[in-house]
Amino acid sequence: MMRLKQIGPDHIEERAKDEVRASLIIFTALCATIRLAPILIRKLMA
Repeated sequence: MMRLKQIGPDHIEERAKDEVRASLIIFTALCATIRLAPILIRKLMA
C-alpha cells in the first residue's frame, strides 16, 4: 500500500489563503461585469 504524504498545517493555511484570494478576485470580476454590462449595452445600442 502507498502512504500519502500528509500536508502540514502551515501548508493548509497557505492553500486556504490562496483559495480565498482567488475567490475574492473572481467575485470582484463578476461584480464589475454585472455593474458594467448595462452601461456597455446602452452604448452599443445608441
